[in-house]
Amino acid sequence: MSVSTSENPYLDAKAAADISAFTASVVAVGRTYYVNNITGSSGGDGLSPGTAVAQVSQAITLSEAYRLAQTANNTFVRNRIIIQGTATRYTALTALPNWTDVIGVGADPRGNGSGIVRIGSVSGADGVTGSGGATDMRGVNWYNIQFNAGGNYYACHFPVAYRCRFENCTFGCADDNATAHGGLYIESGSGVVLKDCATIHHSGTLVTGVTVGNSGGNFNECKITDCVFQGSTAGFSNSAYLCNNSVMTRCGVFGGTNGIVDTSTETTMLGNMFYVGNFTYGSQSTAANAGGMKVTNNPTYRCIGNHCSDAGTYHLY
Repeated sequence: MSVSTSENPYLDAKAAADISAFTASVVAVGRTYYVNNITGSSGGDGLSPGTAVAQVSQAITLSEAYRLAQTANNTFVRNRIIIQGTATRYTALTALPNWTDVIGVGADPRGNGSGIVRIGSVSGADGVTGSGGATDMRGVNWYNIQFNAGGNYYACHFPVAYRCRFENCTFGCADDNATAHGGLYIESGSGVVLKDCATIHHSGTLVTGVTVGNSGGNFNECKITDCVFQGSTAGFSNSAYLCNNSVMTRCGVFGGTNGIVDTSTETTMLGNMFYVGNFTYGSQSTAANAGGMKVTNNPTYRCIGNHCSDAGTYHLY
């Protein structure tokens, strides 16, 4: 005879049934859209690999239409977009989804061969941006994707990014272009996670690897971990006004002038970003806080255990 640990076994069974029903409804509501620029069609519905759409932008349009229709009925859903890696780059994006997981299926994005999910532009435009459509991006998670741009543009350029994640993604030059202005640029962000990401270049260079903030933008509650950023001028540049509770840790950050350069004008320590246990290089000076890391306000408080090569001189900063 089994013995229940609950005073009311009926309530245990009912709770389990309620949870099961809730989980099933959540799984059933959200849709998955498939993208393949070889076998897909602009006329496909995207709801199966056999009816895939040809471009990521088409999947975003379909996904957002469905998501917003459910939201109007007070039902909130999270969709998925699955992108097949091929030998062909997907076209640049100027309108973005919200509350969606965008997943690349194919080779690791650190390279320039076939099978990588690549999104972007060879030149003349940002690879992915909200500037041409909705100006903000909320709740979007990107996985296993390479973003490309060329010329005076960024692989990814987001005016606003809230509660978004980039995991195992790379940002860099299109493989057949000479240079790009930068890899990733977030003008204002909150709750952004960058994990196991990198800036890359094959036949060209990035001026700045990753840029966050501007004169009026913030970068609050963000986490950057296990990433590698490079740039001909700076690997990582932070000019955000506020960076409450944000941290960069266990990253390799290298720049021709500075690895990490933080020019935030915020003077309160808790309003600044923390840098913990990173490896950096910059050639600007052999002095501490001048080459590998160059931090304007409160550097001795928020730079903790970083290994810095300052024009070849080592400092633990």
